[in-house]
Amino acid sequence: MTPDGKTFDPETVTDKQLVQYEQAIDRGLTEADAMRLTEHEYNGFQANAIIAAALNPAVGEDVLDALATPKYTAAQMTAIAKIAIRGGDFARFLDPQMDARRMEAAYLVVAHGGSDLPVERLSRSQLLTINNILLQGLLPYETVRAIAKPAFTPESMEVIAAAMENARHDPYTGEHSLTEAQVARIMNPEYRPEQQIALLTAMRGQTPVADLSDADFAGLFPASLSVEQMSACAYAVNRCGYNTPLLMMTMQACADMNVQQLMAVFDATAAEFSDATMAKVSTILMHTPTLTSQQMRYLLAEARDGTPFPALESMKEHLLAQAEPEKAQVTETGIKSESRDMASGKEALAADAPARDAPGKDNQNIG
Repeated sequence: MTPDGKTFDPETVTDKQLVQYEQAIDRGLTEADAMRLTEHEYNGFQANAIIAAALNPAVGEDVLDALATPKYTAAQMTAIAKIAIRGGDFARFLDPQMDARRMEAAYLVVAHGGSDLPVERLSRSQLLTINNILLQGLLPYETVRAIAKPAFTPESMEVIAAAMENARHDPYTGEHSLTEAQVARIMNPEYRPEQQIALLTAMRGQTPVADLSDADFAGLFPASLSVEQMSACAYAVNRCGYNTPLLMMTMQACADMNVQQLMAVFDATAAEFSDATMAKVSTILMHTPTLTSQQMRYLLAEARDGTPFPALESMKEHLLAQAEPEKAQVTETGIKSESRDMASGKEALAADAPARDAPGKDNQNIG
């Protein structure tokens, strides 16, 4: 039956449509199917795609009616036909904004159990990632649904899926395992994959970071931090005994410091000083961001050796007086490091010692 009961009239079509109609008839199409090529202007690729679909007995009239329109490319027409041949709900994949490869990837997700996932809004890479996760069948569907969102990159989806799989089927001993609730903390679309990996590392092994409340975890590790800053904060909590309020206060006070300087400040708190000494040393480091991390660690070493606080202050002042402007460079790991050599604080202190230690004239015994 011809479209709308019409018969073919060669006088009413363009030369291009006539050629495509005759090609369709020559390849074995019925007049009704061949006339679809005369309803619109198609390029050669589109015409061949319509003819190929019409020749397949598994492609019904409803499918041909849907795909035979110039708004689809030849590849999209072929994809729609393939989906229909496989028994899929082709009507779900008729958005002309989806290229052919996305159409097929979306169909695979639906065919493998993701019928209620927002496949129309996912990129091809995201769809293929979700499809692989569904095929593996290792995660609960609720988790798949939680990460099958446009906001997650394919890489983030993979990190979350691998971590959740380990949490459910942990190959490690109990002391190195993570719970599903802990893994759920990295399911923040704003986290980059490398940030997620850093946070998983920080939590593994029943660490203090793993024991943080969800609110404290979110507050200490916002997505605005770099991977290096996150690792430094994790170091402060896991190795230096920082609690949430102290770490937040320190990060705010040290906002102008690079990561290596931060680590020096954290180590000052972790050192086995008396409370009074620790407070004094930390104060010097926290409120002197112009010191390089090397200089900070030098002062920290001197404090460990029992150098009196007034002498540490003198060392700090001399280091600042001798210091060149801070030069920071980004290493391969992305952590800033100082490029210049540190002046010797000990030598400076020794040079100042005669004048500092000499008795004043008023106190000298004369005669």
